[in-house]
Amino acid sequence: MVEITEAELREQYDYEGAQKEVAAALDAARGEFRTLLRFLGRYASWNGRFGAGVASLAGKIGRSRDLFFDPDEPVPALADRSVLVASYFFDAARDEFDDREHAHRDTHRCLAQAMIKGMVQYGRRDQGSFDDAAVTALLADPIWLQSLQDRVRVGYGDGSRDARPALFRAMGFHLGSEVFADQEFSVLDQALRASDPALVAYLDSTEVPIGDEKHNAYHWLSIHSGHGGGAEADHFEWAVAGVRQAFRYAPAAEHDELRHQIHAGFLEFVHDHREFFARVNAA
Repeated sequence: MVEITEAELREQYDYEGAQKEVAAALDAARGEFRTLLRFLGRYASWNGRFGAGVASLAGKIGRSRDLFFDPDEPVPALADRSVLVASYFFDAARDEFDDREHAHRDTHRCLAQAMIKGMVQYGRRDQGSFDDAAVTALLADPIWLQSLQDRVRVGYGDGSRDARPALFRAMGFHLGSEVFADQEFSVLDQALRASDPALVAYLDSTEVPIGDEKHNAYHWLSIHSGHGGGAEADHFEWAVAGVRQAFRYAPAAEHDELRHQIHAGFLEFVHDHREFFARVNAA
């Protein structure tokens, strides 16, 4: 059975350096409340693309019935396993579209918006001039971030052929998003609790209306952090299991090339991650 491990992926990049880059970017943003809000607003905006991305990837894998076959099943009509492979990636998508911790529907995008809206409320409590026009300008996506968001779409396989190399490359991109998200949410959560306890306490005790429901304004950050629910760690384990199944039902003669594609997709995400945290505080 072919395995892709977190240790193997960490060998592809500077793990400790990446953590330091996240911490340094947050530290630079904490100079004043507005820059911290802009930082977290951009982070929430970028993250808002990944749920749709993994859902799209699950669909691409699932419909590729001629690419993943059980070699032990002699009847072709009974041998395709693409939906089984896709199901492991769909697990992450299911969480993104509803975290299932409450009876009402909490999409991770709604939870992220609740955090940013809660921060706006917190800022207005101390800054009376913090009006809608100022907030709109502060939270507008700059061109470089729009480009990164387009790369999320492409990284998850939008526009690529439904072929094994392209699908494995997109799986690698997804693995990167989950490995990095787990570490960066943990860094952000720990740093904010240490440096801005009043803000965290406010958000954690505040419910914010988004759509038809009210959402805890700190829940998005807490459930993704390794110090809280560790949602991204779960997503990574599901993705690893999906990759294992994908290798199981792909021709053995292609395994070396497909492993290369996993690494290539992973490194595409590494590049995007570094660019985001290098540019996030740019005016």
